[in-house]
Amino acid sequence: MQIEKLRATVSELEKELRALDTVDDEARRVLQDAVREIRAVLRENESAPKVRPSQVDRLKESVQEFEGSHPTLAGIITRLVDGLSQMGI
Repeated sequence: MQIEKLRATVSELEKELRALDTVDDEARRVLQDAVREIRAVLRENESAPKVRPSQVDRLKESVQEFEGSHPTLAGIITRLVDGLSQMGI
């Protein structure tokens, strides 16, 4: 069940990234890379995903970067990080 919530949150993040045109290219690339890696991990390890700490760290840094300028994006990333944290990642 938790993995399905993470997948839904990742999908929401991807949708939000596509809709934003004010995110600089580097920030967009970092988020897209993190999302792609997390999706791959969720696909490969259905029962016990193993996301590397560096991926989670990048997402946490993104929250700080987007809190003021893109609160919806920051909220989605926060939910994703929280979901990973609840799974012990």
